[in-house]
Amino acid sequence: MAGRGRRKQNLTLDEQLIRTEEEIDELELRMEELQKKKEEIEEQIAGQKKEALYQAAIHSGKSMEEVLALLERV
Repeated sequence: MAGRGRRKQNLTLDEQLIRTEEEIDELELRMEELQKKKEEIEEQIAGQKKEALYQAAIHSGKSMEEVLALLERV
């Protein structure tokens, strides 16, 4: 009969604590990586919105001063 995977090892409490701390450290590193990725994506989104706003201003036929004046009134 083939094995059904790894057997659970009987770990001491100290070993369980060490493994848990190691897993927490790994997850914290992963979280930092994901946070950086999130910030990069948010910056890209902001850049796209700025570019869309700029293009809309250009295509409006108004000068930048006129566009800024309109926005300041809002």
